Order: sequence, then structure tokens, then C-alpha cells
Amino acid sequence: MDTTSTPAHPPTSENSNWVWATVFGIVMAVLTAFILARVALAKFEDALTQHGYVKGPGSVTEPLRAGGTAHYDDGLTITVSPPHREPDDSYTFTITYDNGTGKELRPGGTSPHTGVSTIRGYAPVVVRAGKAMDSGTPSPTLASSTVPGSAPVPVPAPGVTFLDQAESVTALTPPLGAEQKRTVPVRVKPDREGSLVTVEVAPESSGYRGTAYWQLDLS
Repeated sequence: MDTTSTPAHPPTSENSNWVWATVFGIVMAVLTAFILARVALAKFEDALTQHGYVKGPGSVTEPLRAGGTAHYDDGLTITVSPPHREPDDSYTFTITYDNGTGKELRPGGTSPHTGVSTIRGYAPVVVRAGKAMDSGTPSPTLASSTVPGSAPVPVPAPGVTFLDQAESVTALTPPLGAEQKRTVPVRVKPDREGSLVTVEVAPESSGYRGTAYWQLDLS
């Protein structure tokens, strides 16, 4: 009986090349899918953070000082310049918007009649008396009565008057295009010297927009 087996044919170089090409193709496909998944995840995470929140100082509990800049997580920055005292005892400063969001914004909203205010939360730009954490309606202080034995006399709380509103609103109202800057002039007059005032800025946008706060010393 012939028990001699026929040896298997060794793989040819063509078969070997085909195997390596297949392995290489699979590896490249996996790497490409991984890279695309990473890019999609990065875009998704970036979209989740583009909410218009103030990053760092600028919140109501940590207001910025004169000259400070509020940075938003969607690319917008807002700077309030140091106040300058005028001869009539009013104070002037500027609010500068730098729109790096990639989208058009409405710094003053859509109505010129509601662009500025001295009442907390009532307008895209508010300048009000008191500290940032104050309710927005300062309580009167008590002074000693000139009549012996009488109760203390309530003294009206200091306020602030927003002057030249038309000039501020004219600069504030038009749309602000992407990658554009705008400086809005503001002029106010406090009821008393040495008053603290709070500046609230909340430019309108298609999504959420947090309010940035500055606390200025007008003295």
C-alpha cells in the first residue's frame, strides 16, 4: 500500500500579499472609524458647552471691577471700562462687545424702548445703585431725629439716573455680526458721591444668555 501523502502546496506570494492587504484595509477602516467618532464626539461636547454661560468672574456673587472683561463659553466677551467723572458730577464709561460666537447677536434686544434701565433685570443693559447682590430696590437708611426722644427718620436710599439714553440705545440696538466689535457709551449720575453702582449686561441671542455683572465705585 502506498501511504505516501501528497504535501500541501506552500502559499504563494500572491496569496500572502492578498492577506496582508486585507489586514491593512481592516486596520485602516478601524482607524478611520475611530477618528471620525472622536471628531463627532468633540463636536457634540463643544455643542453642549456653547450655552452662553459666563466663565470665571462676572457672576452676581463674583462681580467684575471697572475695566474687567466677562468671558462667555460661546466666544462672546464684554468689557466695561473704568468710569470717568465729568464736570457736572456725572460719570461716563463704555461697554464693549466682541462677538466671537460665530453668530449674529442683539446686544440691545429688538426694541429701542427696552434697551437700557436702572431696574434690575429689566433690560439688556442695567445700571442700578448698590452692590451686585442687592435686590435692586435699595432700602432707606435711618438717621437720628433732630427732636430728642423721636424715632429715627428714614432717609431715601441713593439712586442713579441713566443720562443720554438715546445715545446709548442708538449704539446698542443694531445687530452685531459675527467677529465684530461694538462700543456703547454710558453716562449716569448717582444721587450721592461715592456711590456703588452695579452694571448688568445680558445681550439677547437665539439661545440662553447669562447676565454678566460689574460693581463700580463712583467716587
